[in-house]
Amino acid sequence: MSKEKNQTVETRDNEIIFTRAFNAPRELVFETYTTCEHLMNWWGPRSWPLSYCKIDFRPGGVWHYCMKGPNPEDESWGIAFYKEVEEPKKIVYNDHFSDKDGTVNTGMPSFDTIIHFTPEGDKTVVKVISTVGSKEEVEKLVEMGMIDGFTETWDRLEEHLAAIQ
Repeated sequence: MSKEKNQTVETRDNEIIFTRAFNAPRELVFETYTTCEHLMNWWGPRSWPLSYCKIDFRPGGVWHYCMKGPNPEDESWGIAFYKEVEEPKKIVYNDHFSDKDGTVNTGMPSFDTIIHFTPEGDKTVVKVISTVGSKEEVEKLVEMGMIDGFTETWDRLEEHLAAIQ
C-alpha cells in the first residue's frame, strides 16, 4: 500500500483500491461524478483530459467517453454501464475500454467498480474499488500508469471542487 497526500492506493490480488479525502460535502463530491459538465473539468490526467462525454446516469444507464492524449492520434475511449446508484453514497458500474462507437475492447482489462462516498467531518472520503479478472491484469494496469493517472485525475477533482465551492 502506498500513501501520498491524503490518498492511499492498495493492490490486492485482482483489485486496485484508491482512497482519498476531499475538502467538500459528500453531496457535491457525488455530483461531480454524475454529469458531463463536471466530468469534463476533471476526469483524466492533465495530458489526457476528456474530449467527449455522453452520460445517462442511472442504473442501466451508460457513460461513453474519450480521453485525448498529447498527440493528435492519441485517444482512449471507454464505456461504463451503471449497475447501482445510491445517491449520495455509492456508485457501481462496469467500465471497459471501447472504440468511438462504444464497442467493448475485449483485448483490454475491464473493471467492476464500486465507489463509496463517506462523510468525515467537513470532508468526504471517496473509496474506489476496481476489480479486474486477475492479478496479472492488475500488474498490466499498474505498468500502463493507472495509479499515477488516477492520482492526477483526483488532483484535478480536488482543484475542480475548490473552484466550484
